[in-house]
Amino acid sequence: MHRNLLPIVMIMVVATVGAAQDLTLSEAVAAAVAQNPEVTASLERARAAAARSQGSRQHRMPKIGLSESFTYTDNPAEVFALTLNQRRFDMEEFFLSDPNKPDALSTWITRLDLELPIYTGGKLSARIDQAQSMATAEEHTHAHTVRTVAFDTINAYVNLAKAREQAALLETSRETTTEHTRIAERYASQGIILEADVLQAKVYLAEVDENLTRAVNGARLAQAALNFQMGADQTTPHKLAPLPESPAVPGSLEDWIDAAVEDRDDLIAARLKLEAGRLEEKASRPSYYPEVAVLGNYGLYDDKIFGSNGHSGSIMAVARINLWGGDAGTASRTAARHETASFEADVQRFEEGVQLEVRQAWQDLATSRSRHATAKSSLTAAKEALRVRESRFKQGLERMIDLLDAETSLRESEMRELTARYDVALDTYRLLFVSGASMTPTMEETR
Repeated sequence: MHRNLLPIVMIMVVATVGAAQDLTLSEAVAAAVAQNPEVTASLERARAAAARSQGSRQHRMPKIGLSESFTYTDNPAEVFALTLNQRRFDMEEFFLSDPNKPDALSTWITRLDLELPIYTGGKLSARIDQAQSMATAEEHTHAHTVRTVAFDTINAYVNLAKAREQAALLETSRETTTEHTRIAERYASQGIILEADVLQAKVYLAEVDENLTRAVNGARLAQAALNFQMGADQTTPHKLAPLPESPAVPGSLEDWIDAAVEDRDDLIAARLKLEAGRLEEKASRPSYYPEVAVLGNYGLYDDKIFGSNGHSGSIMAVARINLWGGDAGTASRTAARHETASFEADVQRFEEGVQLEVRQAWQDLATSRSRHATAKSSLTAAKEALRVRESRFKQGLERMIDLLDAETSLRESEMRELTARYDVALDTYRLLFVSGASMTPTMEETR
């Protein structure tokens, strides 16, 4: 099955979607992806996770610190040691003075420290792998957010087109009913039909007016909903381009289920988070493994700030192992194991839910296609029935009530056909969405 599996993270920004140019479905999706705050928020979360992943790798690098400190002391041992460090120790002066009562000594120390981890028992590598898994998971979460916004925008666009067509159908119905009411009034004045027939036509006309008002208001709300998805002013009107033909959905149900399980970005993100959870057990295992590091320092000692009359350095290797620290480490590892098992069950349930979503979307599409085929046949019959009754009414051979019934039947048939036709489009896009497929030509693969 030929499918475009991953949407673009940032589609082209629409330069103009004003009233002077018809707004296409692809342009609406592009504008939503570029301007919808949900996309911006998910992108920033992905960038934050990537930064944390990059930062975790830096823990393998040496830590270098620089410090400056000042000491003023008359402690005999410290005066002796700091005098040596300043390289100002005088043996003769030492024996001539009282070592137990030295004069206070001022010492400035400039110190450079180095720490390099060599082995941490696997904890450091586990944390780095965890951060990488979470960063990749956030990338897929962002991709799914883009797809969700695109799908919601497509829904809003199709619903607006549907609402406007409904209003247009009702406007046409109103014009037809108005003409029939005018004819009825003329016939009543000629005594061909009763005045009650005219009143009945006016009642029907009022009902059509009410439905038309409701449809017009619904179209306004649908326009606001589309603008909301696009991140635009909700009061800005748009002239819509004709709705493109629904994308093809070749292949079998099992093909679509397999593709969804493999390629749904939110499911991939969940699996990556599960992998990060598995690494938590390794990262939190008790410290039964040694930790090895290299430490070094270099210092300058003087009685002036940043002075270097005395200088010295050292380097050492340190190995440490925790022989016993209670059961806290073991408890943490056990808790991590159980939490991972819990999340693993959640991911399995998630995968089953994705399969169910695809099955439902597939069946809904089949149902809407069948309904549309039936509605088209019914509409053809309703149009012919109205034509016949209208002709007979004008000849005085048909009652007003029968003509109004034919009008009602046609209006209901038109609405059923319209609803079924748009349901086919919406159900097609829903199948593409739940299976991870591309929904518009502008959603290009970035893998």
